[in-house]
Amino acid sequence: MRRARSAALGGIVTVWAGATLSACTFGIAPSEPSAPSTASSADAPSPTVDGPCPDHFTARVEWGADPAAPTTAYLALTNVGESACTLTGFPTDTALLGASGPIETVGYGLDGSPTADARGRAGVAVTVEPGEAAYVWARISRTAARPSDDPCRLPVAATGVALVLPGASAPIVAPVDAEVCVDDDADDLQVGPVDSERRPASADG
Repeated sequence: MRRARSAALGGIVTVWAGATLSACTFGIAPSEPSAPSTASSADAPSPTVDGPCPDHFTARVEWGADPAAPTTAYLALTNVGESACTLTGFPTDTALLGASGPIETVGYGLDGSPTADARGRAGVAVTVEPGEAAYVWARISRTAARPSDDPCRLPVAATGVALVLPGASAPIVAPVDAEVCVDDDADDLQVGPVDSERRPASADG
């Protein structure tokens, strides 16, 4: 996993800080690990009025339904703008958010990494009509998905996933209520490229 180093990470930190100060703005309320989150997709931040079309999206988390891949999720990206928008490649920065700040950040270039785009879709343009959705595959290391003989040593409550869409000027946040594992050996966050449908981006996802 590659830690994000781009300037867009500062925007993710700002999103987290704003979420801490104003839950009604970002729809993510800090919580203790034992307290369930009540955030929903309806609480997601409103897209900007101006700016490039990738800024006109909201995000929500959809957990995968395959019992063999319990860490798989999809970030559903809904175009709430008034015109079609084309997205290509990986989010420039993605971060799990928690009560004390970003838990883990990851960033990929256009080509991604060898395991993040096994289907070769990093350069495929996805056009999203108003009201329609595109998807980003994600692997989120939920502690509940770990085998009983491999317990998590560092569980942390996650309250959201922030991501900067390709070509966007600011992050958006998908609310989430999950306990994630941030052990050194845990691959706690991985993302694929924007896709037109829900498909694993990793060969083992």
